[in-house]
Amino acid sequence: MKKNIIIPIILISIVIILISILVVNSFSTKIDKKNYLTDYIKVEEKDENIYLPENYIFTSYNELEKNFNQNNLTEEDFNNNNYALLQIRYNPCSEKNISLLGYVLKGNVLTAHIEYDQVCGGCAPKELNYLVKIPKEQTSIEIKYDNKVNKKEHCDPNVAYKPMIYLYPKEDTHIKVLLKNKSLLTTTYPKYNDGWEVIAKKDGTLVDKNNKEYYGLYWEGINHKTEMKDKGFVVKGEETIEFLEEKLSILGLNQKEANEFIIYWLPKLEKNPYNYIYFEKQDEIDNYMPLTIEPKPDKIIRILMDYKPLKEKITIKEEVLEKQEREGFTVIEWGGSIIK
Repeated sequence: MKKNIIIPIILISIVIILISILVVNSFSTKIDKKNYLTDYIKVEEKDENIYLPENYIFTSYNELEKNFNQNNLTEEDFNNNNYALLQIRYNPCSEKNISLLGYVLKGNVLTAHIEYDQVCGGCAPKELNYLVKIPKEQTSIEIKYDNKVNKKEHCDPNVAYKPMIYLYPKEDTHIKVLLKNKSLLTTTYPKYNDGWEVIAKKDGTLVDKNNKEYYGLYWEGINHKTEMKDKGFVVKGEETIEFLEEKLSILGLNQKEANEFIIYWLPKLEKNPYNYIYFEKQDEIDNYMPLTIEPKPDKIIRILMDYKPLKEKITIKEEVLEKQEREGFTVIEWGGSIIK
């Protein structure tokens, strides 16, 4: 009789223990999530040319007002707190849906927890700026980043990546841009549909019908390169920067455009022992993706770099590049693709 009573009691005890474990684990998970502090605000720079280090700490309201536009903080907020600048640098063409989940502050170290989606493409990096509340007595901080990729797009080597079009009219102008081989397009931004129509300003800023601003027109297309030419350049991976700086200047890119080109292609090139590089001639690019712009520009410079990673150096006839000069209403386009 006693045995019959003891067995159910043991079973009940085991069930209670298991339930307790599940509850504790569930509770711990919730606590872990709540450990992320969310006492931060997003701010916008007043002047893009102002540089502040990412671990910069604001100790007064007046100092903050000189650098950022914001409506959340007042002078009273600085009575008991300082505010650390948290900058999230990202590539708007390859890193999407960026979310700051929160942060953890332990002593002098602030760890920001970030999630984003990774897609194919690339362009000039941008920054998201946040102010994080820290104790008044804290005057220095080390910022670390815990990044989590939610979704990752498979990047097809058969795609010509990162063609970017810049428009520089002599005055504010309504411009229509058409890519004639629309069937080859795989990605566009802003959305291409039946063409792009924008108001282009002298400094290159583009404004669409919804008054949204862009600095360029982005497209990707199916790769058309399958083999190397009998000429080009063979460049050591570690010498990529010097090579591109020299050649892009000859081809007509200004410093900002060359920086964007190098920022995007450098990680793909410098990791290889050598790279075969060929810059397509304008008629080759026009045959692949004809470009029509209304009104007609005074000068169109199209740059498409083909490359192939090499394990060792090869000998090839050097490509001769023609010096390009910008004049009047100038259109610049650059991109590249890997040779399969």
